[in-house]
This record gives sequence, C-alpha cells and structure tokens, in this order.
Amino acid sequence: MRGFQRTPAHTGKEGLFRLVRLAYSRYSEEVPTRLKSYHRFTLDFINSNQYHDDTDAWSKNEHQKNYRIVAELLTNHEKMVRRYFDCDLLNEQAINNLLNEFYASDLPELMTPDGSVTDTINAVCDNTITLYDDHTIDLIVRLANEVNLFTEVLDVNETIRRYKRRELRTVTSSNNSRLALVFDRLSFHNIIPYNWQSLIEREKYVLSSTGNKYLNKHDLASTLHRIKDMPLSPQNKKVLSVVDGYVRLIKDRENKQE
Repeated sequence: MRGFQRTPAHTGKEGLFRLVRLAYSRYSEEVPTRLKSYHRFTLDFINSNQYHDDTDAWSKNEHQKNYRIVAELLTNHEKMVRRYFDCDLLNEQAINNLLNEFYASDLPELMTPDGSVTDTINAVCDNTITLYDDHTIDLIVRLANEVNLFTEVLDVNETIRRYKRRELRTVTSSNNSRLALVFDRLSFHNIIPYNWQSLIEREKYVLSSTGNKYLNKHDLASTLHRIKDMPLSPQNKKVLSVVDGYVRLIKDRENKQE
C-alpha cells in the first residue's frame, strides 16, 4: 500500500494554469520522446487528474470546471496543443494565449474593416526544428541527400553548425510533393515537430521547386492532401521505404541511449 499523499483541488485561474503546466510537463516527457502517442498521453493525463482530496462544494466545482477545460482542450484540439507544447518553454503568457485561442475556437469568425477574416493562429514560440543530437541531424541530412529532397547537396557538418546557431540557410525543393511526403513521414514518427509546415513558412526555410516563391503551410498542406488522396506511386513508395530505414536508425540509436 502506497503512503498517503494528499491531492489538492485545482481551483481558480491558478489551478487551471497549474493543470496546463502539468499537461505540458507530461507531454514533454512522453510524446516527443515517443514513450507514448499523443492519444495515449491524453487519456492517461485525463484519467490521472480527475479526483482530489478536498471535500467542500466550491473546491469540487472549481476543480471539475478546470479539469473539463483541460480535458476538452487536449482531446479535441491536438493541433493547437502541439503548437504550444512543442515550444521549449511554456510560460504564463503562453498558457494565457493558448487558453484564449481555445476559448475563441468555437466563436464565429470576426471580419476586419477591409472585409478580411481575422486569423487567431499565429506563431507561438521561436522554435526551429527541434532535434535531439548531432547523430539525428546527421541522419536527416543524409536522408535529404539520398532522396534528392533539395537542389542543393547538404553538408552534414555545416548543417549541424548552422542548426546550433539557429542559422539554417534557405534551400530549394527539388520536388514539392516529395518534400511534403518525407516531412510528413518524419513528423508521424515524431522526429520533427508536428507543426513543421508552419515552421517552414515562418522561417522561410524552403523555396518552391519553381524557385520563385517560399513554400508556405497552405502549399504544403494542399500538396500533402493531394498525395494522400490517391494511391502511392511506385516512386513515392520507394522514397518512403528509404525514409523508414532512416527512422529505424534514429530510433535504434535512441533506444540504446535509454
């Protein structure tokens, strides 16, 4: 039998922010490290934070309200949560922004004086593509060169050096469909962030294969949707086979370090 440890109710704004910080901490430990999927992390967090030891009605009601807010946020707004939780730091202002965006998610869109629709989804942190070590970067660079992801041939040492200084240079896509396919696969395995499309747009990392514009998240999302809406070509199957080989190398390395 475990020793008794009192669990307080999460009440008021402070309690709500504390629950979000707990979720962020658990997410950071479990999801980017591939210990758990996002779905499993969400279920476990919700199931392990429902009850408390306070007995008065106010505490029960306040805790239940805050608990339900965080449960709905995690369950129904994965993309929103990942944009904030993939940041290196989640301070009070970021939590406030996350909750405000969540509260506004079911409100009707507002029109500006010029007739355009306001956009509530902005960059929430200054993350670049966050990787684990030089070995991972090395393998991703080798993958990019092997599948001819960019017109430029990337140098491993230069890329590692630029990454550490947050000075990754702009490269040109050899084929936009191939780039979207490869990055989507890496994101699926949590090797690059879930919000890679937004990062590419914000940092102007990649020029389109035409060379006349920077790729944005709309370009990448629509390209990816088109690819997934039809059977994979033999060429794309071959590309994904190469990607999966590198994914195994990265995961094998991480498993050995645990």
